[in-house]
Amino acid sequence: MTDGRKTWAREEIDLVVSLRNQGHAWRAIARHLGRSDTMCRFQYEQCTGKPVKAAPQQQAEPVTPKVSAIRAERAPDSQPLPVGHPIVMRGLWQGMEREAAG
Repeated sequence: MTDGRKTWAREEIDLVVSLRNQGHAWRAIARHLGRSDTMCRFQYEQCTGKPVKAAPQQQAEPVTPKVSAIRAERAPDSQPLPVGHPIVMRGLWQGMEREAAG
């Protein structure tokens, strides 16, 4: 955690630049110095004059499979789920919630 210090010593800034140039992650550098990773990044940018590019966001795979994938996995002779089945009811409620929210 950070200890709320506002001023940076020249040695700390040099250490941030050195560690980052060695390939250390911002979180690891911040933990080592007892500072926030945002402030370590800011000090690095101020000292080197190089803006730090954010890493591209990885899109998480959807938790629930698409309906087309479910249909493709289902056996051709399988029967539909009965009315009142928990999966059917969950889908019904989710559809209603989306319609009410939209």
